[in-house]
Amino acid sequence: MKKIIIIVIIFGLFIPVYFGASLPRRSAAQAGFPDDLPIFSAMPDNVFYFLKIWYEKIVIFFTFDLVKRAERYTTFAEKRAYEAEEMVKEGKVDLAAKVEETYKSYLNKAKEALEKAIQKAIDKKKEALKQELDKKVEDVMNKLKESINL
Repeated sequence: MKKIIIIVIIFGLFIPVYFGASLPRRSAAQAGFPDDLPIFSAMPDNVFYFLKIWYEKIVIFFTFDLVKRAERYTTFAEKRAYEAEEMVKEGKVDLAAKVEETYKSYLNKAKEALEKAIQKAIDKKKEALKQELDKKVEDVMNKLKESINL
């Protein structure tokens, strides 16, 4: 089973490179997004669109910094908004609605990642403040002991 999964992943990584050169790009604006697959820019109506989504999920999975993860979710959400707009222009409203749901999901995940990052920063600041106060209390206690010993 593991061999099959590895083969599918490797195959999925090489299909965009192999077929990407012959596929026309939809727009120059779409090519400007960071974190995009090299060469290959599939739209939701493309057969290989799922590879693009897999790639994004893998990129997000291996992004451990919460702020960077939120930025990537936002970037991918912007891409979904562009794709939904293009699908509407082509008259594929059902597909556009599905892409719009993904857009909303990515924005919610970006918000959650930022909230976690803020909470983590607050907790870190609280811990630093607690350590600083503990040090001051210890200094006061040492001064008190010194004054008693005199």
